[in-house]
Amino acid sequence: MKGQVLIINDDKVEMAALNLAISEDYRCILAMSVNDGVRFLASNEGEFDAVVVKLEMKPISGLRFVQIMSENNKISTMPFIVTVDSDDDLDLDECFDLGVVDYIAKPFSNARILRCISRNISTFNKFKILGERIEQNNEALQEKFEELKRKNEELKDNQTAVLEALGTVVEYRNLEDINHVRRVKEFTEILGRHMMESFPECGLTPEKLKVYARASMLHDIGKICIPDSIMLKPGRMTDEEFELMKSHTTKGVELMASIKDTWDQEYAAAAEEICRWHHERFDGRGYPDKLVGDAIPISAQLVAIADTYDALVSDRVYKKAYTKSEAYKMMTQGECGIFSPQIMEAFRQSRAEFETVVDEKGSTESLK
Repeated sequence: MKGQVLIINDDKVEMAALNLAISEDYRCILAMSVNDGVRFLASNEGEFDAVVVKLEMKPISGLRFVQIMSENNKISTMPFIVTVDSDDDLDLDECFDLGVVDYIAKPFSNARILRCISRNISTFNKFKILGERIEQNNEALQEKFEELKRKNEELKDNQTAVLEALGTVVEYRNLEDINHVRRVKEFTEILGRHMMESFPECGLTPEKLKVYARASMLHDIGKICIPDSIMLKPGRMTDEEFELMKSHTTKGVELMASIKDTWDQEYAAAAEEICRWHHERFDGRGYPDKLVGDAIPISAQLVAIADTYDALVSDRVYKKAYTKSEAYKMMTQGECGIFSPQIMEAFRQSRAEFETVVDEKGSTESLK
């Protein structure tokens, strides 16, 4: 079946010459004006293999037709070729900028006309087929990408379960509340959400907060390395014992470093930050590095509040739980160390939600 070419030309002699040159290989549809050409294209969309339009026409020029086709994103759907009186027509450059692929200049030659049209139709069809293949490949790649995203999310969910299990190991060993790591995770999420809402300049995003909350479950993993005689001591520690207890921060980093190549690097980095610095304080009186202010990563600052609050409202081998009101007062009055003013404001905003978590996930699963 012959291909179809639309010829738009208001000169009957030129129209006849073009028709004669290509009619043996292509079925020609003839339009004597731009308006006729636009109508033919609209009523036979997708049926033309090429458009050949005379540049100099009246009352509407071929250049204006090309501009209209470009504005309507039609010029990329098939080859558009212009006919001109000479090779140095001043409008040719603009035509090419708009998407015209070729031109035919006088004097017309049947062989040159047919060669120009055939070559451009063939080239366009090859690129069209290539584009379709690329689109198909892109769709296949997108499907693969979505599948990888799903698997990555499944992996992260599995990692969360592993992190929770590892964090809970510490609580089992310490004979403390096994819900501690779950509450710290939830407190971290609540606090981080208020930080994002009230202090967007802190740089938190939902994605980052999700990572920090999951990684928070390993904040005390270094306590595995602390002797039972210290971890389970009911009374006050000696200075030497307390120094050893404080080393759980750096011991945790060492443990993270030994496995970080086996799990998501973003989580590994967050877990190392939290393990090492969740006992730092804003005034530099924390440990192990005595960091000051915002030198403490936001991940560790969030978990510091979450961990400290939960320690206050929970029973420990060395103390009974404080009430929620007592814990809030101790935190806000600086009895547990100095925290960032912004973090403390977010903590005040979080009070009701924190207390709900304590009520719903309180020390009901103690191992003592």
